[in-house]
Amino acid sequence: MKDIPAEVLHYILEVLRGVYFGEVVLVAQNGVLIQVERTEKMRVHPWQGVPKPQVWSPVMEENIRKLIERELKSLYYGRITIIVKQGEITHFDRLEKQRFMDGDGI
Repeated sequence: MKDIPAEVLHYILEVLRGVYFGEVVLVAQNGVLIQVERTEKMRVHPWQGVPKPQVWSPVMEENIRKLIERELKSLYYGRITIIVKQGEITHFDRLEKQRFMDGDGI
């Protein structure tokens, strides 16, 4: 994958900061990040005693930035889903797709 522009990485981090429960999906085609999807789950009634997420430290933000860059760098077709629960990134899911252009019927 091509290098991700700094303003795009900044946008992705801002989206991640804004999600309390949900996910952010990064979609790549032909080695280029083409789409950022945000899905947020909203509770019908407010929870009592749910702590607000901590503000990211500069070190934590840099680690998240490097992790996103590393995961996207090796992705040609597919998506990276970043799962957020209670304002904290819990894990990344990776879906890779392969294209076979020389087969019959494909």
